[in-house]
Amino acid sequence: MNDAVVMKDRLYPALVSSEPLVLEAVAHPLRINILKALHRKPMYPIEIAKQFNMIEQKIYYHIKKLKRAGLVREVEEKQMRGGRAKLLAPSALAFGFVMECAQGGDLLETRQSFDPFVKGGLVDARLVVGSPDPHGPHRARARDGHIAAEVAGFFAGIGTLKWPFVFEDTEIRDVKDNLILLGGPVVNLWSAKYNSLFPVRFNGKSIHSAKKEHTEDWVGFVAVADHPEAPERKLMMVAGRSRAGTRAAALALKKFPDRIHKNGYIVVQGFDEDGDGIVDSVEVIE
Repeated sequence: MNDAVVMKDRLYPALVSSEPLVLEAVAHPLRINILKALHRKPMYPIEIAKQFNMIEQKIYYHIKKLKRAGLVREVEEKQMRGGRAKLLAPSALAFGFVMECAQGGDLLETRQSFDPFVKGGLVDARLVVGSPDPHGPHRARARDGHIAAEVAGFFAGIGTLKWPFVFEDTEIRDVKDNLILLGGPVVNLWSAKYNSLFPVRFNGKSIHSAKKEHTEDWVGFVAVADHPEAPERKLMMVAGRSRAGTRAAALALKKFPDRIHKNGYIVVQGFDEDGDGIVDSVEVIE
C-alpha cells in the first residue's frame, strides 16, 4: 500500500507491503543500487546496464524482480533499436515490510473520519493560522503557532502533507481548498469570515452551540462546515477561548476523530493533570 514514513525529521512517500516479494527484491545489493540510480534519474534498462557495466539480460532479470514486487514503475515507453524500451523509476522513495499477522492501528478509520481533508493517504487541505503581526480589525497578534505545529504533526501522522501546508491568514487569497482554521475570529481573518457557518462558533468572547454558551478559558472545539465557495470542499475550525482552549481542541482532534466525523463538531474542556500549566487531557462536554 502507498503511505509515508518519517526518518530524521523528513517525510518520504513510501510503499509498505506484507508481500515476501518485497523482502526478496531488496535482499540483493545490485537491486538496491539500481533503485538508488533510478531515484537520481529515470533510466532505460540499456542505460542501467551501461552504468553498471553489465549485460542487458542480467539487468532485465533484476528489473523483473523489482517490478514483480512493485518497487519500480514504467514512466514512459519508446521505440529503441527495433523494440519498445521502457523508462523506469522507483515507485516510492522508501520501502517497508509488515508481517501479515501484525495487528495495526486504526489509521484507516482515522483517515476516513477526516475525509475530505485526507484522501488516499494525502492531506488535501491548507492549515491557516493567524499572523503573529498586528492585523485585522482587532489588530490582534496570534500566539498559537506552536499549536499549529501540533496540528500539522497530527495530520502528517495520518497522511502525506503537501508543501507548503501551513499558511498565515494574511498570506492566502485563493481559498477554494479544504481549510483547517486554527484560532478564533479575533486572531484569524478566515475564522472571522466563516465563523457563522459552523455548528459551534464564536459569539463575541463566548463559544456558542445549540445547547450552551461556553465562557471558560480552557474550553475548545473542533467543528466542520461546508465550504461556501467550493461545494466539494469543507472547512474545519480548531479553536478555543484562549490558547489553552485551542490546545484542548487540537488534542481532541487526536482523541475523538470518530465523534467529530459523526456529529460535525466536538466541544471539550481541557485539563492540566500533571500541573505543568499545559493542557494534557480533555473531556468531552458536547
